[in-house]
Amino acid sequence: MSQNNINKKFQAQSLIEILIAISVGVIMIGGSVLLTSVALRTYQTIRQKITVNSLLRQQSEVLIFLAQDNWHNFYDLTRNSDYYATSTNNVWSINSGQETGILNNVPYRRYFQVYDVNRDDNGNISPSGTLDPNTLKLITFIEYGANYISSSSLPFYLTRSFNNQVIHQTDWSGGEGQIGPLPNPGNKFDTADSNINYASTTGSIYMTTATTTVASLTSSILDTGISGGAGFNSLLWQGSLGTGGAVKFQIAFSNNQAGPWTYYGPTSVSDYYSPNPNVSIAFPTTGTASPQNKRYIRDKVYLSTTGTTPTINDIIINWSP
Repeated sequence: MSQNNINKKFQAQSLIEILIAISVGVIMIGGSVLLTSVALRTYQTIRQKITVNSLLRQQSEVLIFLAQDNWHNFYDLTRNSDYYATSTNNVWSINSGQETGILNNVPYRRYFQVYDVNRDDNGNISPSGTLDPNTLKLITFIEYGANYISSSSLPFYLTRSFNNQVIHQTDWSGGEGQIGPLPNPGNKFDTADSNINYASTTGSIYMTTATTTVASLTSSILDTGISGGAGFNSLLWQGSLGTGGAVKFQIAFSNNQAGPWTYYGPTSVSDYYSPNPNVSIAFPTTGTASPQNKRYIRDKVYLSTTGTTPTINDIIINWSP
């Protein structure tokens, strides 16, 4: 082959290789642009989700704080309706409707809804069963992006068991005649049978004469100060049953300081709370015997014995605002 033909063949090969290289380069550049575009969209999606999760967590934390401050912030709301929380001069309030805003160039609308909670016979949360007035389900919602086409939600439960308070009587030596209402009884009470000794040096109460005949003492009217009614958790007494002694309680409750005062055991007016000393007993959450969401409460204690007299040193009612 002549040198001229060899040069022509080489030039043709070089041209083909250049065209192939250019084509490969175009493909690689196109692929890089596509990958960059996909990566950018992925980044924007992740950034949006981070923003949304931040907004949901922020709202949930605020709602938990408001529930701890006042249970009725949520208990009194209409179920399955839209609400949002706002702050003015560091004072939070709950408003009807949906909050709208823009964060990190992401437009959003945010709100929450409140739902009742039922419990089964074992006390577990259940779709059906007995209504628990001291537990609520909240769901926070957020809709975001162009025309709010994307959405996310965060469900959680609130239980009225925080910021516990106590009504504590440890001395009755001040005597009877104190009707109330008042936040704590001090060393007085309303009335007592003649067989109740309340003037002991220790401030305790016990029976003057040990007998099977029941003697009772009725507390003053005790005021939680919660206008919508408090959540009552448990009853506890400290002292001694003596030999063959019995200590029983009934409670009365109302949203009116004038009553009426009907005394109940755990289920009805015909039964009694009979806890052992130093063992708390829970108040019912439902039924006519339940004191839940009542502002005022009072107790009546009954003492009797077949041997030596029981002695009561303290009566403690635990409640939540």
